Amino acid sequence: MKLYLAGSLFNEAEVAQRKKEGIILREIFENLKIFNPIDQPFNEDKQTLPTPLTIFESDTKEVIDADIFIADITNEDPGVMVELGIAIATNTKIIIAINSDIRLKSANKYQIPSYSINHYVLGGIEKYGHLVYSFEEAVELLKKLIKN
Repeated sequence: MKLYLAGSLFNEAEVAQRKKEGIILREIFENLKIFNPIDQPFNEDKQTLPTPLTIFESDTKEVIDADIFIADITNEDPGVMVELGIAIATNTKIIIAINSDIRLKSANKYQIPSYSINHYVLGGIEKYGHLVYSFEEAVELLKKLIKN
């Protein structure tokens, strides 16, 4: 089985988190082939990045070929949202979206809620996948879903 790991990659914390997630997934799910965009060779040297079209075509192929799609949607990165839409449209077997924004669990304690998820995106996740609130929850859910 193939897993695609999606998430923002535009600052040091996001890059470190994606790398950490890849390591954890490979340690726990030894039988999964994991595609983590941050591990692509061109990400080592930002001066030699491929064209936007090349990135779109290669990442889209990997999303389409994936059996499992895990996405950190916390920052609502537009690229991650496109990947999520492609995973939904191509009937990826397992879709897990992670939103780890701490306001989600406390927003109802305020007179004016301080955070919400776009309802169209949330509806797609509810219909075709699962929403969890941390990477750790995603791993535990994946264990149950694939019975590793």
